[in-house]
Amino acid sequence: MTSRILQRFFTVSTSLRSLTRAEVPGEKIDAKRARLLYQSKKRGILENDILLGDFAEQNLKKMSEPELKAYDKLINGEHMEWDLFYYLSNKKSPPEDVESCQVYQKVKKFVDDKRVPKS
Repeated sequence: MTSRILQRFFTVSTSLRSLTRAEVPGEKIDAKRARLLYQSKKRGILENDILLGDFAEQNLKKMSEPELKAYDKLINGEHMEWDLFYYLSNKKSPPEDVESCQVYQKVKKFVDDKRVPKS
């Protein structure tokens, strides 16, 4: 009995592994954009609220379904909130999977373009 329960648990957890924490199966694209906009503005740390919120306001409407999925994975995936901030602010080098992500590169360029030059 116990082995059957464990087998069922691992089967379900393995099938859900590809979903991000907030990804909703069958979610319509407009609902996904609205969810991602909200999640971009309510990150838990003000720095990311500002950086990701501004990016989302200006870019989510133009992003394709695969780009939205990649953005969802970027902001809701396995990377800690502070790590994401450190990657975007050049305080820490991102891992290869993040750095090679085209959506991350767009967010990074957006953040770099907004950066105020030091005087």
